[in-house]
Amino acid sequence: MPHYLNSFKARHNGITQTDRLDRKLIELSALFEISQTLNSSLNLKSVLDTILLVPMGRMMISRGIVLFEESKYDYKIVSVKGLPLSLIDKTIHINNPPQHPMMLDTQNQKDDWVRVLQEYKIGLLIPLISNKNFRGLFGLGQKLTKEEFLQDEIEFLSSLANIAVQSLENARNYEELNRVNRHLDQKIQELNTLFEIGKELNRIFDQQDILKQVSYSLMGQLLINQFFVALKEEGRLKIIYRKGARFDEEKLSHFTEWCDSLPEVPKPVKLEPDNESFRSCYELGIRLIVPLSIQEKNEGYIFIGNKMNRQDFSVSEMDFLATLGNMIIISLENARLFQETLEKKRLEEELNMARNIQEKLLPAIMPDIKGYDVHGLNLPSKQVGGDYFDIIPLNENECLFTIADVSGKGMPASLLMSNLQAALQTLATEQYSLSQITGKLNNLIFTNTSIDKFITFFILKLHLPSGKYEFVNAGHNPPYHFRQDGQYKTLDDGGIILGMMPDVIYETGSGQMRLNDGIIMFTDGVTEAMDAEEREFEEKRLIHFLKKNFQIFRSEELNKCLIDQLEKFTGGTLTKSDDVTILTLKRER
Repeated sequence: MPHYLNSFKARHNGITQTDRLDRKLIELSALFEISQTLNSSLNLKSVLDTILLVPMGRMMISRGIVLFEESKYDYKIVSVKGLPLSLIDKTIHINNPPQHPMMLDTQNQKDDWVRVLQEYKIGLLIPLISNKNFRGLFGLGQKLTKEEFLQDEIEFLSSLANIAVQSLENARNYEELNRVNRHLDQKIQELNTLFEIGKELNRIFDQQDILKQVSYSLMGQLLINQFFVALKEEGRLKIIYRKGARFDEEKLSHFTEWCDSLPEVPKPVKLEPDNESFRSCYELGIRLIVPLSIQEKNEGYIFIGNKMNRQDFSVSEMDFLATLGNMIIISLENARLFQETLEKKRLEEELNMARNIQEKLLPAIMPDIKGYDVHGLNLPSKQVGGDYFDIIPLNENECLFTIADVSGKGMPASLLMSNLQAALQTLATEQYSLSQITGKLNNLIFTNTSIDKFITFFILKLHLPSGKYEFVNAGHNPPYHFRQDGQYKTLDDGGIILGMMPDVIYETGSGQMRLNDGIIMFTDGVTEAMDAEEREFEEKRLIHFLKKNFQIFRSEELNKCLIDQLEKFTGGTLTKSDDVTILTLKRER
């Protein structure tokens, strides 16, 4: 022990005062405890907080900052205390970083980085240097007491920095490892998703069914609901599919002419407003172009608008879309070669059974609702379709109206529709709000179906005496509420389609039907019905028809008249590619 004390005294210039020795011993003990705290954590934020808060608390300092070297002479702010959080991630160029503790208030201001830190009122800078490649700095402001930093305090801070460097390096490595693991998990999830999508696409040989499946996938994975697909035919691009109101027929009428002057796109390109080569595309609302390539030859493109959440496209998402684009063009090429679908005729017994199921799900007779004229009809595209509507009286004053569109056709769609109808009938008898009913149906569909099964869904509860109503729209074509004077509004409050993700909160809209008002609900088989030139009927033609005829006909005659109009428009092929379902109600008194 005497030998230890003599050595200790020699290191401190022979100072033997008891209080000084006690202080040094306390500091050593404190550093030991801090070392234990730092080494026990791999959380970078926790380590950074310890490095700043310990000296700030011990020495009564109001502000602190930590910077990491990101590249040579470029230091990024990673943590601040007592300074604006907006400084985090800001980069400062330090061309002569200090190797030893530096008092900034004694430095001249010829170096920009010194002036910047002085503006932040940082007075002392301590280097963080490891034996490896890690470098950094941490700085402290003045003491609240306005006292200068003592040499013992600077030595303490240097010791703290030396202790903290290894913990910081470990925490950064751990954080980087977690980031890499998250990235790998994301890639695995994307590969699994692409595998599932690929399996589904490989089972479809109809062009429109493929693209409709792609539409569900883009919506489910990336929240993309505005896009169109163009394929090359005889050297020119032809638009074969559109989704979303952003890209209507009128806006795209001259687009294929613009495409002749576009540069080749070998990989997904994110469009910016200052890119002259794609200015016409950007002004149209396109934000991303994904090539559809076979053997490095572009056969078409997917032109994508903004995502629903308005977020930018990440590199990972663009890679996902590039792979998906290759899968899509292969499936479309197979569809062109085979010219038949996998959903032709199934076993007659199975189809008849499925048809019986569907017939029992749809109302056989329209209910007599006092004061209202109600009529619904369904025209399936195959022996069993995927559309559904229902009218459910709750009591003498309230009634539910609902319409839905199940992805797919045949027995799977029929069974899914059956599950939806059974669940809705059960939930309707309980004291649930429309938002709760829709949320429970969404969770049921998400839990019990595969990735490729979704349902667009609309439900409306009408208070018969007053005409007041509430509704929820889960990604369905918005119904129209027409007034007696010909004015109308769309009923689109709600949320995303059923089965996309669990625990979705759905918004509820409301309104009131007055005398001679009416509401028409329909599936996309109405607006997406196509003529011989593959032009869709679209919402604008439907609105024009309703403005002209809504006050003339009762509900049943109006529905039949609309079907006649659609048959004329499509040349008698109305239900060739999709079901058509219409549900109309009018208030008569």
